[in-house]
Amino acid sequence: MSNYSSQLLADYAQIAQAPIEEAYSLPFAVYKHQDTYVLEMEKIFKNEWVFIVSEQELNQAGDYFAFTLADEPIVIIRGQDGTVRALSNLCRHRGTILLDEGFGNVEKNIVCPYHAWTYSDDGDFKGAPFTGNVNIDKKAHCLLQFSLESWHGMLFVHLGEPIDSLSKRLAGIDDYLYHFGLPEFKHGYRSDKAELWNANWKLAMENAMESYHLFKVHKTTLETVTPTRQAFDIAGYSEWTLTGGEMKDTASKLAKWFRGSYPKVFDNYVLISIPPSFVGILTSESLSWVQVLPQGSEQCIVRSAGISNVKVSAEDKAEKAFVDAFFAEDKEICERVQKGMGSTLARGGKLVTMEKVVADFHQFLGSRLFNTPTSGFYEAPKAKLFLSESGDEK
Repeated sequence: MSNYSSQLLADYAQIAQAPIEEAYSLPFAVYKHQDTYVLEMEKIFKNEWVFIVSEQELNQAGDYFAFTLADEPIVIIRGQDGTVRALSNLCRHRGTILLDEGFGNVEKNIVCPYHAWTYSDDGDFKGAPFTGNVNIDKKAHCLLQFSLESWHGMLFVHLGEPIDSLSKRLAGIDDYLYHFGLPEFKHGYRSDKAELWNANWKLAMENAMESYHLFKVHKTTLETVTPTRQAFDIAGYSEWTLTGGEMKDTASKLAKWFRGSYPKVFDNYVLISIPPSFVGILTSESLSWVQVLPQGSEQCIVRSAGISNVKVSAEDKAEKAFVDAFFAEDKEICERVQKGMGSTLARGGKLVTMEKVVADFHQFLGSRLFNTPTSGFYEAPKAKLFLSESGDEK
């Protein structure tokens, strides 16, 4: 490792651990430098619970979602027994990728497109043609299986050996979400939004989790429904953060889409940030989310979908146009920021109060990459609304 890389990582570690009162933007080079990216893949994406897809998107036996995480081809698939598993998407013979990336369905078996080695949808090796006199130990040739846990249908995969369960990492988060009835969100929906952004994954995550930019970047879209000046903190720390905001003009059609049809606490939305890959917006009727997966040091895939307590049509033209518009705005601003990350002279500035969630995210990064300390759990005054039995601050 060069002297430059060593100094960059030292600066990264120092800045990442700062509380919001002392927090600055990370060094610009960490959004571009290859050594930083390699470290993040090894210490975070290969050794952490990473959100991938919802159970509700994989309703039928044989439904799968194939993807690549930190250079590991993986498929999450619902077996004939109804169990959802995370399996290696590489044939045990000579490493051929078995299933094309994205969503699909297989009828019972996964067949390698190279030599037709065959696996059941639970990963068991079933056999291979034309093996001659060679005896293949079936138990030794099953597809590798990875740890997979669910939070309200949200599936998180862990490529390593988890020290803690997902539920332990998210302990306490549900206390603030009780009124929204997440266990009743049985219907999944997908948009056609799975895009390659020319931006580092951290930029996309920071952008998704903070509301500071809404008034400027989303002036005619999100700002009209969830304005910046009505955003607030709720609770959290480096492992997860809840922020939120009050809806503007709750009688409008777009506000009703966000809000649902219930009073008091549901005049607000909750933004759920679970690094390294999940940011969701929760209302009384739906949890819509973006998933961010790195694709090199200067690119990431950003995908949106959600779950709901009512059936949602992906073809609703008004809602689709709204989502398309603010998605494009986010992509444009993130790619604009990425273009400046090659600067070796400029330095980032102070984070403001509304960016506490970003400081929490930076502390998550520091804790995983450098074992730096984090600030303790905090609870903002607005948390009382979400903790109260009635969903009312009074």
